[in-house]
Amino acid sequence: MSIKIDVHSHLVVLRLKNLGKLTKSGVEHAAYVSGKGLVRSTSAEILKKPKGGRTYIVRTPGGRKRKHRASAPGETHANLTGKLRKSLGFKVNPSQLEFGYGVVKNDAPEYGKFLEFGTSRMKPRPSLQNGIRSERRNFQNNFDREIGRRLEGEGF
Repeated sequence: MSIKIDVHSHLVVLRLKNLGKLTKSGVEHAAYVSGKGLVRSTSAEILKKPKGGRTYIVRTPGGRKRKHRASAPGETHANLTGKLRKSLGFKVNPSQLEFGYGVVKNDAPEYGKFLEFGTSRMKPRPSLQNGIRSERRNFQNNFDREIGRRLEGEGF
């Protein structure tokens, strides 16, 4: 084994000294990108039609009647007013990614937990779990890409 020292060696030493900072920066940015992906995919799942549940006649705030197709148990919930979907958010702290309803602003409707976990009279419509399940593969890719960029000198 031999070590060859050239003009680029000082960059390698500098990156080794900053390895902890570079890795931390990569992890935080990957968590941010993953959080954006979670919100995007969960919101798309909520808006996706057709749902597999019952059809109801609902009244709009203006008094007009229209059909609404609810979600079936296990599906992502159907969008009726949009209030719950608009409260989706994420927050990145140095050691964690927090994702859910009302995370950014405390504006989540009370019924969000009933939809997510169900009640004694209704089976759950796990929107957050379905969103995480659909983005699971992208998590590893985001972390590999962002940490790799910083260690290769592209991302900081």
